[in-house]
Amino acid sequence: MFNHFLFSVNTVMPLFLLIALGFFLKRSEFLPEKFFSAGNKMVFYILLPVTIFNSIFSADLSELASVGFAAFAIGATAFSFVIVWAVSVFFIKDKQVLGPFVQGAFRSNMVFVGIPLMRNLAGEIGVARFALIIALVMPLYNIFSILVLSVCADTDEKLKFITVVKTILKNPLIIAIIISITFSLLNIQLPQAATRTLSDLSNMATPMALICLGGGIIFLGFDKKFKYAIIASVLKIVVVPLAFTTAAYALGFRGIDLAAFMVLGGTSSAVAGYTMVIQMGGDSYTAGNIILFSTLLSSLTLTLFIYVMVVLGLL
Repeated sequence: MFNHFLFSVNTVMPLFLLIALGFFLKRSEFLPEKFFSAGNKMVFYILLPVTIFNSIFSADLSELASVGFAAFAIGATAFSFVIVWAVSVFFIKDKQVLGPFVQGAFRSNMVFVGIPLMRNLAGEIGVARFALIIALVMPLYNIFSILVLSVCADTDEKLKFITVVKTILKNPLIIAIIISITFSLLNIQLPQAATRTLSDLSNMATPMALICLGGGIIFLGFDKKFKYAIIASVLKIVVVPLAFTTAAYALGFRGIDLAAFMVLGGTSSAVAGYTMVIQMGGDSYTAGNIILFSTLLSSLTLTLFIYVMVVLGLL
């Protein structure tokens, strides 16, 4: 039993220690703001796409392809969005708070936390499996977030559908998935120098991504809307992953697939949502604190979820 607990802690805690390191490096001004800005850009446009490419390119696509897997990822994401929005309208009357609340409660940090966590849990095959979820769910995240923030916006700033499509198609993670699948299907072989370079870049992704994530965490203080940030955080890191994992188990998913759906539901609220809220006139206080508290508390909840799944023999 204690070994199971150690496995859970050793899987999750290194990630959050790196996040904490990034936070303190930024707060102490040991590293300037420009470092984190440039680091985030490098992670998003180079390191994580390379990680996804390596994982899918080296995997057996026949083992990754599954209609049921894809359908559950899409269905669970859509269902969580609809339910959170439908319920929250009854107790949140301020539309500027409602939009960020809904987005924060359903949108996961799949990239900066999900990929490193799946790598710790299941290695490169886990990353490859989770990359397929990213390809399916990330477009939904963008569409659903824009929908709820547009409806709840207190400005005339609306994003056109064609803008959403262009954003999705230009996303470097989506591009990396498409290229890696194409290379794998065509059985294209890379020279050893290229594979070693890509491997070195991939190894940089997790520490750099998590340090930059920590550097971007801010606490915006307390006010009367603080309770909504706490409620949304609990929904995001407790209710949603519990629902995803239970439903996936009931439908017969086990092992890596079950872990992937737990991670999909259980990682903290996505940092990208904060920028979108500001752009579309939502309440930045609520959005920022949801990210902060879901990130901090998910270090405990993810450890607990993994521990229970290991004890029950589900991982």
